[in-house]
Amino acid sequence: MRGTSRFRKKPTSLIVTAVAFALGLSGCASLAPQPQSFDLHAAQARARSTSGRIFVTTASAIPPLDGDLIVVRGADGSLSRVPDARWVDRLPPLLQSRLAQTFENAGLARQVSLSGEGAQYSLAMEIRRFDIDSATRTAHVELTARLAQAGGQTVAAKVFSATEPVADIAGAASAHALDGALGIVLAQIVGWAAASSR
Repeated sequence: MRGTSRFRKKPTSLIVTAVAFALGLSGCASLAPQPQSFDLHAAQARARSTSGRIFVTTASAIPPLDGDLIVVRGADGSLSRVPDARWVDRLPPLLQSRLAQTFENAGLARQVSLSGEGAQYSLAMEIRRFDIDSATRTAHVELTARLAQAGGQTVAAKVFSATEPVADIAGAASAHALDGALGIVLAQIVGWAAASSR
């Protein structure tokens, strides 16, 4: 009977050891550094008042620009990411929000909508570039903006772009440079859209 009792205790001790090992691994994983999150900001802009109400749609993009990665473009065209860094949200909805806020900063809060209700126009953006060029250490932002009437007919379309130098291809420096270039582009889009929707 004693031999049977000792035999039954072995699986229990193995389970206790396995659980302790698993807890140790989870503790090590929790010590791993978490990626830093960086935000983008609305621009200060000036625009003439417009009677048209504009629906700002979510920007469109193809991978990897449709996620939260801070993208780096190599000299050979290869794409990678800034390590241990990301945007606070996916880039398309983040740009939609910041463009709407730029309209508000320009005094056009009543003329912008994120739901489309009561809008006479829709403003769509396509993200063509939003990356750090590692060869030239330059942040590139390039967006296509398309303004259409409620029925779908395009009123105007234009490509907007801006660049900013990057001090270092690291989280804070890269995010700051892309934010600066985006501010230039957002201000231009708001002025253009307001003038095209009268």
